Amino acid sequence: MTLHRIVNAAMELTGARYGALGIYGPQGSPVSLIYEGIDAETARRLGDLPVGEALRVDDLAAQPQRAGLGEHDPRMRAFLAVPPSVRGVAFGALYLVDDRPGRVCCDSDEVAARALASAVAIDSAQILEAERASAKWMTACREITAALLSAEPKTALLQLIVGRMQELAGAESAILLVPTEPDLPAEEIDTLVVATAAGRDAADVIGKQVPVDDSTTGTVILGRMPTITGWFKHPLKGFTDAGDRSVIVAPLRADDTVLGVIAVVRSLRQPPFGDDYPELISDFARHAAIALTLTVDREHIRELAILADRERIAHDLHDHVIQKLFAAGLDLQGTIARAQSPEIVNRLTHTVDDLQTTIDAIRTTIFPLQMLVRPGENFRQQIQHNVAELTEDRDIATTLDTSGELTAVTGELANHAEAVVTEAVSNAVRHSGARRLTVRVEVDHRLLIEVVDDGHGIPAQNQRLSGLANMARRAAQVGGECSITSSAEGGTRVYWTVPLS
Repeated sequence: MTLHRIVNAAMELTGARYGALGIYGPQGSPVSLIYEGIDAETARRLGDLPVGEALRVDDLAAQPQRAGLGEHDPRMRAFLAVPPSVRGVAFGALYLVDDRPGRVCCDSDEVAARALASAVAIDSAQILEAERASAKWMTACREITAALLSAEPKTALLQLIVGRMQELAGAESAILLVPTEPDLPAEEIDTLVVATAAGRDAADVIGKQVPVDDSTTGTVILGRMPTITGWFKHPLKGFTDAGDRSVIVAPLRADDTVLGVIAVVRSLRQPPFGDDYPELISDFARHAAIALTLTVDREHIRELAILADRERIAHDLHDHVIQKLFAAGLDLQGTIARAQSPEIVNRLTHTVDDLQTTIDAIRTTIFPLQMLVRPGENFRQQIQHNVAELTEDRDIATTLDTSGELTAVTGELANHAEAVVTEAVSNAVRHSGARRLTVRVEVDHRLLIEVVDDGHGIPAQNQRLSGLANMARRAAQVGGECSITSSAEGGTRVYWTVPLS
């Protein structure tokens, strides 16, 4: 109901010929006047009258102190003013005036005027609440921007987005789902996984998968439009499994790219979401998606810089350090040929062997430097790339078996896991004499890496186990375990496992 319509309705209900509605400013004086049947000057004079809880005058002409209104042409007579208020504070006044002789305002007129003043108050309260809600959403958007400028990692930004969404929507829970294969176009995505959550049972929901086909979240990611529903297709335990509840699902969309879906749900005791929520949540989700895109791009740039630096270090080690060590070994071998003392020959030979071992160790170090996580690749692609590159042009039959949600392996854990696979496969290819190699990577509640070959196993006299010790050290750093065994029949088994929690 507009304010003009309220003034007209008040005039119609009370039979008054003139009406006005004044809106007070912070100082308690009118800053805005809406009027019907009178001019602006008369409306201003009405607004100057003190109203209090209500004011009713039978004949303004008999009270010349009323700002000269009784002298108005035509002369103002019957007068009624009531103040609309929000939370007990008057924010204006509704004025009704009549110029007909003998016309007075009765109790029923005052009741009708108060009812309409209440309508004004309700309307104003709703506008005020909407403005406050909008301000809160804007504040949350500024928080997202601040997190972006402070170089927060992607995981922290996702948690901030979900937490603020749940809080501002007055929801019981909120989740953010991303594609299991983020590089695929939206039309080719078949599965979404809960990346982060906030609210009730948040920890139980993270990692749960949802098919795109025949699910509410799948419909939103394909249609790229938000939706309100009371029935969440493909319910998730701990999120929407406790009966039909009001849910809003909105896409995280930056331009034409859909990064994921966010869903917020209210409890059974809460009222359903209003029609204004999808627009608010969509605006926030769009802002969050842009921030998320910039964060991912920044992380890719950082990874490229690290990759370039490690590549430079690897080239320096290969082109300078190894060549100098190799030249030193050649000099020592020339000296051995001219040496007459068996003791000197033995010592020089041992030194040459040590130099060769050092060269092998540097080469082993160079390889993982060059095999850094490549920007744009997920963990599954990194493992596939590394195993293929290590076994290429080698006379060894290799099987790679991956299963589970490998996209859950990220960050430091992904770097450790990739280094373990690289070390284990490199050892099998270069030292074991194996003809068959099997690499198994499995993700459920933990990450499991198993590398088995049919080679001659670990020599009993091998005292230089730095690479094998590094795999055990990496497992210990992330709360896991590592075992490396050889059987009497030959072959080596590397078993490396780490919990995901």
